[in-house]
Amino acid sequence: MHYGAVILAGGKSRRMGQNKAELTLHGVRFLDKLVYELSGFPEILISVDDVGRHPEIPYPMIGDVFPDCGPMGGLYAALKYCRSEALFTVSCDTPLVSKGIADALCDRMDKDVDAVIVVTGEGRKHPLCGIYRKSCLPILEKLLQQGQYRMMELLKRLQIRTYDVGTEAWRLMNVNTPQEMKRLRTGNCLAVCGWKNAGKTTLVEGLLPLLKRNGLTVAVVKHDGHSYVPDVPGTDSYRFFQAGADAAVIFDAEKCSLTRRCNDPEAEAERLAEGADLILLEGFKKSTYPKLEIVRKEQGAQPMAELRGRIAYVSDRRDVGREIPGLPVFAPDDQEAIAAFILKAYRSGALKERYEAAGQIQGREKED
Repeated sequence: MHYGAVILAGGKSRRMGQNKAELTLHGVRFLDKLVYELSGFPEILISVDDVGRHPEIPYPMIGDVFPDCGPMGGLYAALKYCRSEALFTVSCDTPLVSKGIADALCDRMDKDVDAVIVVTGEGRKHPLCGIYRKSCLPILEKLLQQGQYRMMELLKRLQIRTYDVGTEAWRLMNVNTPQEMKRLRTGNCLAVCGWKNAGKTTLVEGLLPLLKRNGLTVAVVKHDGHSYVPDVPGTDSYRFFQAGADAAVIFDAEKCSLTRRCNDPEAEAERLAEGADLILLEGFKKSTYPKLEIVRKEQGAQPMAELRGRIAYVSDRRDVGREIPGLPVFAPDDQEAIAAFILKAYRSGALKERYEAAGQIQGREKED
């Protein structure tokens, strides 16, 4: 069977207040990101309300045959005029959808069904992430003529097969409001905290290859409580910075380094790491980020009483979890389990959460 893809971009975007296809993530438009992700399909179409109204779209477009009918109208027009026998269909407001999901749907399609649809937890169907065959056209046309535009109504009348994306459900996040856009752009951050010499660097070093093996791009940011010396003394870039440059950059064919003066180092560090799937932070105990706390028996240390946003302990003390019942406790050498926990938190969106910083809480308590 010959497959193509259609990206539905003809919505009104009323709740967002602007065209969602033009929204950007890490500097790349949602539409461009999806086109790149689906570039393995020989035919990619963009469904729009009216082709003449979108000179900003450089890809093949299909205008609505039935105007103002929502995604069902876009799907109908795309299936009617495409060369492919079936189309992987995705909305432009789900920019995290991957080619891997599309391929899995293709593998489950055959001539006995009209569509293969993604489902997530407890069987929830996602009709705007699926593959539809041209055999859907008669039912689509009938529903559109009757003024029935709900995609779930379409699914009731088709022979469908489902595919549970499991832990990849986070890729189905759609962006309809400014609040959802803000959450999407919020970085996935995890701070690794602990007293001095608790093993923070060793833990981060061990986690990196495990997280990378699962397909994540990972950045690491370290907080230095003292005034560190940037760059290597005596090098050209070091001399430029010492002479007063606001920023000094050095690069070669594989990498680059930046030293910059800034007023808000924490925010600047997160901004510079933007584009990574996950940012691991060493230290940052007073920050608002979710945290792993390392507590080592040999140090005789207790958990940090004022730490906010702790989501797990890493400790060789099995009793450490009594401090906050319900939090998981991992052995320091069980890095596979720690990495699996981090991946689960990442996929659930938990690493986008922000907590009130310890310093803010202390300040208010003093005022009270």
